[in-house]
Formats: sequence, structure tokens, C-alpha cells
Amino acid sequence: MQVKGFHSTLSTSIPLHARHEYAACNLFVLHELPADIIIDSFELNDHGLSFQFVGNTNLELPMSGVANESGWLLVAVKPETDLIVVDVPLHVRYGVPQEGHDPRHIIQLPPPTCFWACPSSYKSLHSTLPSQSPKFYLLNSSAQFEIFQHTTSSLLSFDIPVGNINHTLYIELCTVIVTLLAFVYVVQHCWTISKTLYDVHLNLKMQ
Repeated sequence: MQVKGFHSTLSTSIPLHARHEYAACNLFVLHELPADIIIDSFELNDHGLSFQFVGNTNLELPMSGVANESGWLLVAVKPETDLIVVDVPLHVRYGVPQEGHDPRHIIQLPPPTCFWACPSSYKSLHSTLPSQSPKFYLLNSSAQFEIFQHTTSSLLSFDIPVGNINHTLYIELCTVIVTLLAFVYVVQHCWTISKTLYDVHLNLKMQ
């Protein structure tokens, strides 16, 4: 599925037909997110998610201001039913300007990794998490992992518009002009107010 725009929700469905076999385990969803993707921790808290995010947390930076490194979002899930749906709101940073008419940028999202994290007593489990994923404190008490093989994710890619690099000079020139006009406006009004206050003060002294 491809989404056109800067805001969407990543939905992951997890079937838990054998969940009672993992009564002592915890259920998690691990997302590897490109640097283009923004995670708003306050929004995730509002959605009632228990999570840990490792990556760039500056929501204001465009792509030109961040390193090209993936972010990692680990979401803890309560296995209360036989089918769990985990919704994660995602946002996209403004992309680097490109050449051409109506330039666009495609952002591919790898599928999430859904797994049970279990204590050492589950010795028959031999799954391993992605080697490039960071260490999460949410997994400190877990020694064995079982990765799901059958999960579905609704969102695979973003298709976003980006600026035309040929327009950069005009945009910067307009920004300078607007800034100067705003400065002149503020100075003019400050002068008008100070002159009015001075005249009032002078009239009071003459009375």
C-alpha cells in the first residue's frame, strides 16, 4: 500500500491463536523506520502505547538536517485477544529538494517484526532479532524470542512531494524580502508609539 501525504497510521495485525502457550512471555512489535519518518512520543502516549524509541527525536528538522540512520520503535502489546491490531501514527520529514517537474520522494518501510519475548525457561525458542537493532531496556528481562511468521501491515510506503531545487533561489529571496518588510513594519510602529507617548508626556508637563 502506498500513501500520498505526510501523515498516516501504520496498522499491524497479529494473530494469537496459541497465545496461552506464551503466558509467561511479553508481546512486542518492532519497527525499523527510515530517517524520513518522524515519531511523536507525546502522540504515542496519547494513544496509550507502551513503547521505546531509539533514533532522532527532533520533530522540526527536515531530512537535510538529520543523519541517514534508521530509527527503531519497540511497542509492547497486551495479548488479550486472538487478534491484535497495533496502530502507530507516523509523520514524514520535509524531503531534500530535487530537480524536475513535480518532484516526489518515495519512502519504503520494511515490514515490522512481531515477536514473543520470553524468560530463559523457554529453551525451545531460538529466534533472533534483527542484528542491526539496538538494545532496548524493555527487553532486559527476556532471554528467548519467538518471531511471528504470519502478520500483516497496512502501510508499505509514503509518496511525498518535495521542493524543486530550481526554485530555491526565489524562495530565499522572497524570505529575505518578507523579513525586511516585517522589520520595517515593526520599527515604524515602535517609532509611532514612542512619538505618541512622548507627545503625551510633553503635554502633561506643560499643563
